[in-house]
Amino acid sequence: MFEVFGGLKQHVSTKGSTSPQVTSLLLMSLRLSMLMTLLACVLVTAKTYIGDNIKCITGFEKQEHKAIETYCFIASTFTLVDLEGKTVPHPGVGPDAPRTNEDGSTEEADRLRHAYYQWVPMVLVLQAVVYYFPSWLWDKIDKKFFSQAICDLDKIHIGSVEEKLRASSEYFSNSFTTHRSYALYFLLCECLGFTIAVSNLFFTNAFLGGNFFAFGPGSIKYLSQHAADPDNPLNEIFPKVAKCTWYKYGASGSIQKFDSMCVLPLNIVNEKTYIFLWMMYVFTASVCGVVLLCHLILFFVPNVRNTYLVYLTRDQATKTHLIHVLPQGNYGDWFLIYHFKKNMAYFKQWIGKVRAQRDEAKRGAGSVAG
Repeated sequence: MFEVFGGLKQHVSTKGSTSPQVTSLLLMSLRLSMLMTLLACVLVTAKTYIGDNIKCITGFEKQEHKAIETYCFIASTFTLVDLEGKTVPHPGVGPDAPRTNEDGSTEEADRLRHAYYQWVPMVLVLQAVVYYFPSWLWDKIDKKFFSQAICDLDKIHIGSVEEKLRASSEYFSNSFTTHRSYALYFLLCECLGFTIAVSNLFFTNAFLGGNFFAFGPGSIKYLSQHAADPDNPLNEIFPKVAKCTWYKYGASGSIQKFDSMCVLPLNIVNEKTYIFLWMMYVFTASVCGVVLLCHLILFFVPNVRNTYLVYLTRDQATKTHLIHVLPQGNYGDWFLIYHFKKNMAYFKQWIGKVRAQRDEAKRGAGSVAG
């Protein structure tokens, strides 16, 4: 069955980026959700393993039967709400008898229409695009600045790297305290990512008729305890059997009403897919919230971010250099140093040169002032 994902594999690389880049757990979790959403989209459209989207019992044959099936899929099916206490063949499927009110009037029985399953593939593609948007936006803002500033020092070189170390450290030292906007743009992309992750939960909930938040816990509880119970809560959102009404002109021109019972094989995959997506989306929103909170603390509290970066360093000489350099800069300088440390293979030598150049710049400024 893995050939189903062959078309997607051509556009998704598992090798990662070949160049150093500024990223975070927040953006990585968004990209993971994007990938899982695309996989879900491929799965729910794999008719080879699902079969037809809908199969209806109509009482008609050939072209008329096919027309009714097509109509029921396009116009949506429905289940009946008020069937408690009645013997029915399937949940939500029973006699569509008018309801008599106390004043003697009659009205149509309450129906729950199911039309959103037609839109599932398109909505999943839209959600995947939105999940990827913060990463795409950051790539446009970065414009390979970081990979150029690191001067290829993310790789181990055979021979001298003094020239690359000098070029990278000189650029950083000469542009000291000018990187604040660069770091702020990244933080804004993370804020956008968190907003998207949370908004997507509410959007999915609205798309599934307000049942998505309860769908995950209820489904997990059902599958772990009563998976053989035919009256399962999964049918409330993705019914396997539903009703459809077809109207046509009779021989004399009067309108005739025909009741059809339809089986929806697609909803078997839809329900399992959305159980997984519920877990994925809740996990993504939680990770984004925690990561963004930590990054906001680092942004607003300089002592915390400087102490954190020094704590991450194991080499004592590097610690000393950081303790000397970090208080001189702002959040943008800390941000670049942090990502240089994550990506650079020669960070110890690099920060040593930055410290020496900063000390020389301070002595030069002192002599000019004197």
